[in-house]
Order: sequence, then C-alpha cells, then structure tokens
Amino acid sequence: MSTSTDELYGNRYRVVGLLGTGGMARVYRARDELLGREVALKVLSERLSSDRSFVERFRREAQNAARLNHPNIVALYDYGDEDSRYFIVMELIEGRSLSEVLDEDGALMPERAAEIARDTANGLGRAHEAGLVHRDIKPHNIMITNSGQTKVTDFGIARALGGDAEATMTQTGMVIGTAAYLSPEQAQGNPVDARSDVYSLGCVLHEALTGDTPFSGDTPLSIAYKHVRENPERASEVNSDVPEALDAIVMKAMSKNPDNRYADANEMAEDLDRFLAGHRVAATPFLAATSVMDAGSGTQVMSESEVYHDFPDEEEEERNTGKYVLITLLVLGLLALGAFLLSNLLAGAPEVDVPDVVGLTENRATRELEDAGLEVRTRNRSNAEVDEGDVFRQSPEAGATAEEGDTVTIFVSSGPGEVTVPNLLTLTEDQAEAALEDVGLELGRVRTRSSESAEGTVIEQNPGSGELLNEGEAVNIIISTGITMIAVPDVVGLPEADAVAAIEGEGLTADVVTEPSDDVEEGIVIAQDPGEGTELEEGDTVQILVSEGPEFEMPDVQGDDADDAEEFLEDELGLDVSQEGTEEPCPQEPGTVCSQDPEPGETVRPGDSVTLFVQEGDL
Repeated sequence: MSTSTDELYGNRYRVVGLLGTGGMARVYRARDELLGREVALKVLSERLSSDRSFVERFRREAQNAARLNHPNIVALYDYGDEDSRYFIVMELIEGRSLSEVLDEDGALMPERAAEIARDTANGLGRAHEAGLVHRDIKPHNIMITNSGQTKVTDFGIARALGGDAEATMTQTGMVIGTAAYLSPEQAQGNPVDARSDVYSLGCVLHEALTGDTPFSGDTPLSIAYKHVRENPERASEVNSDVPEALDAIVMKAMSKNPDNRYADANEMAEDLDRFLAGHRVAATPFLAATSVMDAGSGTQVMSESEVYHDFPDEEEEERNTGKYVLITLLVLGLLALGAFLLSNLLAGAPEVDVPDVVGLTENRATRELEDAGLEVRTRNRSNAEVDEGDVFRQSPEAGATAEEGDTVTIFVSSGPGEVTVPNLLTLTEDQAEAALEDVGLELGRVRTRSSESAEGTVIEQNPGSGELLNEGEAVNIIISTGITMIAVPDVVGLPEADAVAAIEGEGLTADVVTEPSDDVEEGIVIAQDPGEGTELEEGDTVQILVSEGPEFEMPDVQGDDADDAEEFLEDELGLDVSQEGTEEPCPQEPGTVCSQDPEPGETVRPGDSVTLFVQEGDL
C-alpha cells in the first residue's frame, strides 16, 4: 500500500506531498499537526519493511542521527512505525543537494567550495566525536539550504568507530559507499575510521572546485582501482583559480595513506578555517606526492586477473621501495630543516584586523589593505548592481584577524556583462562552440549525460540563454549520449538485498514479489523477469520473485506438555515459540498447553511467532 496525500503517521504527521524516491524509502513533505511545522517524513519502502536487514539499517539511521545535534547535520525529530511501515521524521530542508548545485551551476568559486567543505567537516566532526563514521560522504548527501547553510544527511550506513573489522563490507563482499568517493581502504574492504570520511570529503571538495569527480571510469570497479593505485589530478591543474593552499588541503585529505590525512573532520575544518581567514594552512604541497596503498592486504574489491597483471614483480618492487624510502627520508629531512628555519623567521608576526574595503574602488581598497600590512589578490567579476571598478566582496571578511603578510582576496565589479549568452540547446558541440565564438565567448567544460534527446546535442548550458557575461568568459554545456541501454544482471539465487543492490547498481528499478517455496530457502531469488542479458533503458523495472520459504499447517499441541511442545515446534518446524501463563478455565493439567496462537490448521512458515498459553501451576 503506497502512502497517499493527507495520510496520517504517528497520529500527528500528515502527508502533504512527495519530495523524492530512493532505493530504500520515499521522502514526503508532511505537517506536524502537534507543533504546527512542516517536516520531512522518510518512509521505508513497503517491500523492504518485512526484511529485517533493511529495517535494521533504517532503525540505525534513526539512532545515529538522534545522537547528533549540530547545525550542519539534518536534525531528526521522531521515529516509529504505522501498520508495520517504518518512518523517520526529519528537519525539512528547503534547498538543493550539492550534487544538484554542481550539475546545474558547475564548479564553485574556491572560497565558496571551501566554505561548504568546512561546514560539512564541522558536521562530520560532531559525528566523529560521537564515535560514528559516515562511510558515504558524497554531494548527494550534502544539502545546501536556500539561505546557504550546509547540512549533512543520510547516516543510514554509518558505523561505530572501532567496530567490527568487516564493517565496510556486506555479507557477499560488496563495498558500502559510492565508487567516486570511496577511500582506498573502503575500496579494498579494509576497516575504516574517521579518516575515511576525510578522504571522501576531499573527493567532494575536488569535485566542487573542478566540476568533475577526481577519478572516473567505465565501471565502479575501475574507479575503485584508481582510488587505490592512482593519484588524482590537482584541482589547480583543472581550474587555475584554485589557490595553492586549498590545493594542498585537498591533496592532504586525499592521501592514499590514512596516516598522512587529517586525523578527523574537525582537524580538516580547522585547516579550511585557516584558508578562509587568509592564514597559512597546515597542509603542505609535499603531501600531494603520496604513494599508492598496498593493495595486497584485506579483502579485495578487484580480482587478481582484473587488476594485477600489469604490475611489476615483487623483487622489482622491493628494489624500488628501498630507493623510494631513502629519497623520501632525505626530502623529509630537508623539509623539516626548512620548516624549522621558516618558523623561526616568521615567529611572532604581528596580527592585524582585516579592514572593510567593500564599496571602495579597487585602487583605494588595495592601498588600505597594503597599508595594514596585507597582500592583495584581485578577482574581476561581472556585477550589474555594483559600479565598475568597485569592490563588492572580500575574503576574509572585515574584522577577521590575520597575520601581517597574509592575503586578502577582493572581488571587483567589471560592470554588467556586455555579451548575451546565446541559446545552445539542441546544437552539436561544434555548433555550440561556433555560436559562442560568434559573440566573443568561449566554450567551457563539456560533460555528457544519458538523455532522450538526440545523441551529441546540447541538453543543458550554464550560464543559461539570455544571461550577460563579459567577453571571453566561458559557458559550460552538457551533451546527450542518447538513451543508454543496460544489460539486466543475473540475480537468480542471490539473497533479496544483494539482488536489489545489483539491479539498482546498474541504474534499473527492482520490483520484489514473494511467494512460498518448498525448494528454495527463504529470502533467495527464485526467478526474474526479464532474464539475464535483456537490454533495458535506465530506470526500467526488473521484477524478482523471492522465496518466502516453505509453508505448512500449524499442528495441534493443545494438551501436550508445554516444554515438549515448544521443543518440537522450534527444533522440528523452525517456529519462534514463547509461553504465557493463563488463568482462563482450562481442562488441561498444569504445565500443559491450554490454547495456542496460531490455532491448529492455520498456515505458518519457519520463523513465524507462536504463543503457547499454559495452564498455570507448573510453568
């Protein structure tokens, strides 16, 4: 039964409308009739409500979120079930996910990207303090409110720090998390801690600065391989506006070796604060040159034949390792000496208050900042509301404390844009580039996406048609790859949860139907439609038939010794039996079964609950 508008949950949360649908649950806009406020109501999918593992994950999300009270974490208000439909009541976020922001707007300005990463790190830091590691940090799980506030959400697969060593894996060895943001240790199936979240946040910050994920590939497996064995391209090599200090923060967070990363999200947030304030950051460019992780330990995501056939033999690696260790020690020694001398030279640099230069001309603002002992970085941006040549924003803001010699970035209006962006939709990439050149603009980042539009044509552009830009500025576009056909995977014989994950992992939708089976174990897929190899469009549905296990008639144990009856029902039939005393009139002897629920002849299955009502006197 699907949830309908105006339906009431928990006797207080009335559904207003659907906000979104995911693999596990639907999220509705609802009104809390007790407190008179709007909330987000997350309802576990009806087909998963009978699956203990999914109910447990849903319950764990509620428990984890309830432990965390922080302005950068989506607040949880309530948890419950309504006719075996489990729900979570959360803070309603009016805004967009970071994923939507990046898809629609492209790469962010470095300072804004750093602010979002800093706020995300602050929220994660609270989770780390509470002993939780999120394990699935990605733009989709970072919300940006309409007022610009950052909120971390979806603690559904979070685990306690220091927990089970297999906490990163499912029973069949499937990696938990999203391939584009997996830490190397997650990709290898090794234990994770707070530093794994730091790595994932580094990937998110890299994408926010460049508009693209650090690693890409044709399959999740190939992307996971790159997380383990390859270093990412520096963000500044993709976007020249990225400052060296922010580059260093990204590379430190994304170090292959967890020991070289920030110890937790709070430490990363502190370094981002230093960057935003114009202070020197703790991260150093040297940390970018991190070696790849040893892929030989732990449970491997990639099979040996798929991954290791191109790698040198062990003897060659041992010889190279000796050289690398010697060189690394020498470089570290020189860096330590340089850092010592530099710290002595710079110790005691006087602090200054950053002056307010917003509204001043570029020349006057530069003069005031330099008179205060600060360096100046200028960024020209079109702004129709501010006179050309005047400062409309500065970073860090006025009143912040900086050290003499620190850099303040000023954003100077270049006046209203003088070029109208043409409509590029339905054009080919070459046609779009030519149309931009005709008006003095450049073609920026080109990305692709599956779409029903004709293959090779523009389906999105940013900035949009009719907006004003300065001559020479760039317009980003997304090109249609046409409709992507997906081969249906073979899921017969898999547990339901693994089958659903395999289907949805290919971009398809799983529809679960259950029926009893004497031959197939409960929870295992009996059949699927369509079959393996059938090509479908993204989002199409694959129906799977899942066994409910055998069913049989409930035997009559009334009058039997209660303990003997319990042993028989549990050991022979696999039922879950409990005993309760009864004072009702009963012809049976004390200690024997007076009545039972379910009654004799009713249909039951292994695992069902049975209550034996026992004549009191010898329980």
